[in-house]
Amino acid sequence: MLCCAAVQAETIVLAVPGPGSMAFLPAPLAKAIGADRAEGLSLKLRYFPGGPMAMRDLMNNNSDFSVLGLPAIAAARADGAPVVAIGQLSQSPMFVFLLRANLKNKVRTIAQLKHKRIGTPSSSNQQRSMGEMLTEFLLLRAGLQLSDVQFVSTGLNREAQSAALASATVDALMGDEPFASELVAQGLAIRFVDLYTPKQSSDLLDGPIVRAALATREDVYTHHPETVKKVQRMFDRTLKWLSSHSAQEVAEKLAGQSGFDSPDNKHLVEILQRYPSLYPTQLTWDAQAVTATERFFHRMAIDSNEQNLLFSDFVRNTPE
Repeated sequence: MLCCAAVQAETIVLAVPGPGSMAFLPAPLAKAIGADRAEGLSLKLRYFPGGPMAMRDLMNNNSDFSVLGLPAIAAARADGAPVVAIGQLSQSPMFVFLLRANLKNKVRTIAQLKHKRIGTPSSSNQQRSMGEMLTEFLLLRAGLQLSDVQFVSTGLNREAQSAALASATVDALMGDEPFASELVAQGLAIRFVDLYTPKQSSDLLDGPIVRAALATREDVYTHHPETVKKVQRMFDRTLKWLSSHSAQEVAEKLAGQSGFDSPDNKHLVEILQRYPSLYPTQLTWDAQAVTATERFFHRMAIDSNEQNLLFSDFVRNTPE
């Protein structure tokens, strides 16, 4: 927690959903390429099954920063959490809605998921995650009521999602890459809606909504501005490195990081090659994407606090 090690590197604890989620790939990559050390930092990653638990870790002062879905940060802010978003780390929703493979000939539309069990990255008694909001959006858009399905918490890691599909605990789930491609290759799932596809996701969601954002608490942002700047520069370095290296080089660098330590990262490489613009080239906000994300969040609002929340209240830039 914001302390100095014997070598004078400032230890930064970062709460991350995963491990192994492509949406939050810049976090382990920052450590893998030494972007933290270049800024005089020592990055410690703490992984959680979903964004709500990572948010709780941040709010309980167990971590100093987190990478989370921007709508999830907004939901926490509307609920009174002193959280601020300080940088954009993705340019796509980066989710894949999967159907259990043996339902392929029985369920052809989302509307036919009525009375089915749907896996989401968080359960109903936790802070809402972005994955949960997107799941609800797809169901409502198909004409279903949320009470028409049963929600099941499946977390955001390959082991939990694979087990949920293999055991038929869920009939569909909102997943992430490269897990989604792995599950499809294993014959456990088929793609229902791919929100990695830029045009499809933008058309469906009325704009390029932001999946991953860097977050911290108000007290850190206010009282430790130099640390915030270092962390922002660390991610700036990481995004620039990511934009200038091949998919294979990215996979090779990540090979020693938790969740990316598979001897065969072919799905990761394929997705990076297929979608070369998943990540921004630097840690700056895309105003159009922030506006689209705010519009999506208001559309999915569950109370007046969420409906009246302005993203300008918590989306920040570099502190003074």
